[in-house]
Amino acid sequence: MTVFSSSYKNQRLCEITMAEMDVLITSEANKIEISKAIYDRFFERYIKIFFYKSNNIVEYYKTENKIEKAKKNSIFNAEYKSGFSIMTNCSLLIETIIAFLQGDNQTSTYGDEAFNRFFIKAKFYNNPLSVFENQKFYKNIRCGLLHQGETYGGLKIHREGKLYNQSKKIINAKLFCDEMNNFLISYQKELITSDWDSEIWDNCRTKIRHIIKNSK
Repeated sequence: MTVFSSSYKNQRLCEITMAEMDVLITSEANKIEISKAIYDRFFERYIKIFFYKSNNIVEYYKTENKIEKAKKNSIFNAEYKSGFSIMTNCSLLIETIIAFLQGDNQTSTYGDEAFNRFFIKAKFYNNPLSVFENQKFYKNIRCGLLHQGETYGGLKIHREGKLYNQSKKIINAKLFCDEMNNFLISYQKELITSDWDSEIWDNCRTKIRHIIKNSK
């Protein structure tokens, strides 16, 4: 059994198989269930880990200018959460979303052009990620992280500050991830409210059919 999406609710595993999804996309009456399954597929696979909250708070120490400073933080946030991991997963998620928006089996639009389509869509959703349009995100972040484990173009990844400090070339990975989730919520809502024969649904169903076929 191949699973299209899965999530946990009250310690119970909820799954939708490829076979079930193949049936769901045949009827407009299933729009809500389909859109929820797509959200779960995106959120659970790519960014859920970064929303984990731990109550295990301890005191951490850091020396700056020979002065030791103490700061309380959760063990998970301090020792396991990485801005580089966040941005790498978000880059993969962006490419996946683009494929759903375009109905692609495999990537048909490459590079910054493809990523700009995502950031233009973010603008449509009034999502702050639109600030990255025409910022060479694909080259400097996506390719840098996935191919070399570093950023290009002098860009830096932090987990504090504003979303994008353009003058200092700093991206706040935590806020970026938060807005990725907001984008997913907006996409889910657009699917629910859009006509069944609209472009967004035609492309979405086409992509799902590709996924089902590729899973066999």
